[in-house]
Amino acid sequence: MPKKIEHELTAHGETRVDEYYWMRNLEEDKDVKEFLIDQNNTLEEYLEDTKALQQELYDEMKSRKKEVDQTVPAKDGDYYYYDRYVKGGEYPIYCRKLGENGTEEILIDVNELAKGQEYMDVGAYSVSPDAKLIAYTVDDEGDEVYKLYIKNLETGELFSEVIEDSYSSICWFNDSKSFCYNVLNEKLRPYEVRLHIVGTKVETDIVLYTEESGEYFVHCSKGNDEKYIFMMSAGSISSEYSYISADDSSGEVKLIQKKNASFEYDVDHHSGYFYILTNDEHHNFRVVKCPVEDCSRENWEEVISGSDERYILNYESFKDFAVMTIKENGLKKFQIIHHDTGKSDFVEFPQLAYSASEGDNFEYKTNKFRLNYSSLNTPWSVLEYDITTKKIAELKKQEIPDFNSDDYIVERLFLEVRDGSRVPVSTLRKKSTSLNGEAPLFVYGYGSYGHSVEPGFRDDYLSLIERGFNFAIIHPRGSATLGRSWYEEGKFLKKKNTFFDFVDCTKSLCVLGYAREGNVFAMGGSAGGLLMGAITNIAPTLYKTIVAQVPFVDVLTTMLDKDLPLTELEYKEWGNPEYKEYYDYIKSYSPYDNLAETSYPNILATAGLNDPRVTYWEPAKWVARIRDRNLGNAQIHMYTNMDAGHGGASGRFEYLKEEAMVFSFVLKNFELN
Repeated sequence: MPKKIEHELTAHGETRVDEYYWMRNLEEDKDVKEFLIDQNNTLEEYLEDTKALQQELYDEMKSRKKEVDQTVPAKDGDYYYYDRYVKGGEYPIYCRKLGENGTEEILIDVNELAKGQEYMDVGAYSVSPDAKLIAYTVDDEGDEVYKLYIKNLETGELFSEVIEDSYSSICWFNDSKSFCYNVLNEKLRPYEVRLHIVGTKVETDIVLYTEESGEYFVHCSKGNDEKYIFMMSAGSISSEYSYISADDSSGEVKLIQKKNASFEYDVDHHSGYFYILTNDEHHNFRVVKCPVEDCSRENWEEVISGSDERYILNYESFKDFAVMTIKENGLKKFQIIHHDTGKSDFVEFPQLAYSASEGDNFEYKTNKFRLNYSSLNTPWSVLEYDITTKKIAELKKQEIPDFNSDDYIVERLFLEVRDGSRVPVSTLRKKSTSLNGEAPLFVYGYGSYGHSVEPGFRDDYLSLIERGFNFAIIHPRGSATLGRSWYEEGKFLKKKNTFFDFVDCTKSLCVLGYAREGNVFAMGGSAGGLLMGAITNIAPTLYKTIVAQVPFVDVLTTMLDKDLPLTELEYKEWGNPEYKEYYDYIKSYSPYDNLAETSYPNILATAGLNDPRVTYWEPAKWVARIRDRNLGNAQIHMYTNMDAGHGGASGRFEYLKEEAMVFSFVLKNFELN
């Protein structure tokens, strides 16, 4: 049993006692690391009799991924860029060819970078306009703090300068001698965009844009037509864009529209106009345009109006057309808008539940639009839509050995919850599995930040479905599955709608015969881990097993701590508990603060020691307190990846070992091992 040291946390005249607060002191208290290691060992002992099962799961999940594989080459200038994977390699090799049939040139072999490292991630890379240089960022700790390197592609040599504390954005100016990038501050927030001239000292880099408020992340991007580089300050509900000519790194940085707390906006450029996607007048967004030389809000002219039925997600211009990504009734489609006529075509899909996203579209002057598509029973494919012929070509399809989509049934349900709202649920089951309540059910959810879990193909989950589980993705409020209002109905002082939607839909699925209550497995990660923590308290007997991956479960204490990296940014999602109304509401659902003496389901919580988003001590404290208050005999466990961050193991096969461990925990709990 871990030690208990009472630590008092006082706010608004109220004092809470946290007996496990000491677990955040990794550097000062050796007991912290000992606890984490002990938890890993305890879990390993519990799963000792599943070693063969874990290997079986790993082998079958790995068999669904082509070890030797390559992405579809995408044209950018004179070159075709692609990634490929080699036998025995955990990471991609970024490549290009001069022309479709040119000789391969390796840009970055991530397998080489990963040698001697427990973790490796190339966060971003960008090739200079003259195709002679590449700048790229590397994180070898999992803490999302990157180093930026510059490589001469003609000689293969690295430049001497290394930029520390960089993040995820790299944008070259058209002179191929300079680029801008974003930088982290001491709280690990990207707060600044700087200009670097290749071959000069990093200390002389010029600051182009700074955001002082902790509620915003700063990024930079280059427009499709390569005329402007944009610097954006993005918060949860508002944003601000500035721009600079991509032809003049010494030019003036100009503001498009000062941030306004009541709306957000994104910017694109075409033929002397900025096209702006904004929710200033409609919650589901509209598109406006304005002249580059006079782009303040009073000059915004509406191009596409907002609609209650259509949620606009993205607007991107090419030379002869624009692509608008929209959602209707919770499903994505693409509207192709021809610049010359203003007429539109639509790329739509017939399935009941599917996932579609923009693909690699680097060329501005093109008549093709590339996209990715899958459904719950249809493996991923890369498609290309021809703007002229209006035909779709399949360029590549994910190959899954011994998989037949006809063996599965996909359904899209709308289930009524306690306040009368109808929540969309995407389901997958084998035709041979009857809806008589006898099968176990696997439910997945997220429900925060307006992020929608798309019902795309998940080959790893087949290992549970093939062993008899029905599967469902619940799309609760807090996501934006049914539009912006669906998101707003599940945040701030309405956050509990997310939790109630998930619980009520689980119960309805049981009524429909997908399982019986108490024979359900639920999983979610990060803010979806908060959802798992909340349903643990709300309906502990409904679920047999809950897996909470890097769960945000100590919400109140975290949101009161401004020294943590993301706290201030999160105010616009959960509310600021420095205000009593938000303090009381967050306290009423924060999973750690609401653990009672009761019988809990089986629980496995996971963490990454270097995670900057959800710190390891949140699941550690949560698991320790659940054990203290659990009146039943459920298995309560925790696993910490001691070398990774928020996303777990970084290798394309290495992470499957963790997945196999998690699934073996589930299968053992359901006596299916």
